[in-house]
Amino acid sequence: MRSPFLLGLLALACCTSSGFDEVGPSSRGAGDEGPGANAANDIDGGSSDDADGSPPKADGPEGPGTGLSARYPNDVGIASDPNVIFYSGFESDFAGWSYHTPDPTLLAVQSDAGLANGGAKYLRASVSRTRLAASSYVSAAAQFEFPQRVPVAYWRFYARFVGNSATPHHWVRVGAGNASYVSDGLANTVPAGDRGFWFDLDANDAGIFNLYVYWHQMRSSRCNDGSAVPGCAGDQGRTNYYGNIFSPSGQTAFPRDQWFCIEIMTKANTVGQHDGELAVYRNDVLVGEYKPGAPRGRWLRSSFHTWGPYFIDQGPFEGFDFRTSNEVAVKRVTLDAYYERGSLDARIANGLDAPETQTILYDDVVVATKRIGCKSK
Repeated sequence: MRSPFLLGLLALACCTSSGFDEVGPSSRGAGDEGPGANAANDIDGGSSDDADGSPPKADGPEGPGTGLSARYPNDVGIASDPNVIFYSGFESDFAGWSYHTPDPTLLAVQSDAGLANGGAKYLRASVSRTRLAASSYVSAAAQFEFPQRVPVAYWRFYARFVGNSATPHHWVRVGAGNASYVSDGLANTVPAGDRGFWFDLDANDAGIFNLYVYWHQMRSSRCNDGSAVPGCAGDQGRTNYYGNIFSPSGQTAFPRDQWFCIEIMTKANTVGQHDGELAVYRNDVLVGEYKPGAPRGRWLRSSFHTWGPYFIDQGPFEGFDFRTSNEVAVKRVTLDAYYERGSLDARIANGLDAPETQTILYDDVVVATKRIGCKSK
């Protein structure tokens, strides 16, 4: 039986041989070639519910040495913490993961204590230009399905980009939904508020992060005001609903050939309110957060600009209204190296020095309902 993931690819493209087919239900939209495809390269701005059904407050920013990891030096014992949903250091290979790309040339656990961020093993994702020449869309992915959906989730992992490896067309993904929703990752799709929402953390060629977000109140790239009415101000002549783009200001490039720590926070909104939040940390430093009242910036079509030539301080971000039902909550995370031939070829034509094989390493993955923090010594 073919999985919904493969069926989604067939419906959208009918021609892809993604390395993640037939191994999991969550979809990655083949042919996601809209304004946000490898979006950061195109932008100019660089526990259970409470009794009333509202989500608990997310923990605020914390400094180095804080969070759950401070209690568990080198992550020893962290998997048993009651706030932890999932832990994998890949020492038992893919144990605990729900799905993964079955092709070991694309995705494999490797043993090298000298290279691993901790222990003796790590995950290696590799996508070659030769493979892309044969298949337009290639995904090397590992996915974890939560045993129970949660309104607030923190996801920490370590990543290492080998050499000049090009950043993926789309990178890692957080998916939320009701019990049956499996369609996070579909391109040019506005999800229903009572079904799901999702976002990618992507990186551009300069090593700068952005969030690429799909939810029921997302904006179109057609009109300046995010609507899709023909004849509007700034009419682009075509209605698209690709991921809305949020690029935090003040970033520096992530390092190459070094492990770095990423933590992503997702907070679903109270139904009927715009109090949903997203935040990203690198090496325990807050890269950016989007919540009611912060940051200040400007909506232009499908991007919220906080820096760059399109930035104007038109007021604070309103916060996310991610869902219209408490049944929608965070339910899966996906480590993905999803490359698209057309976008990589275009980047190379524009001067990107990409090797034959793009390789990303991962290690020390934790999912929890409280702030995790990077590994403490």
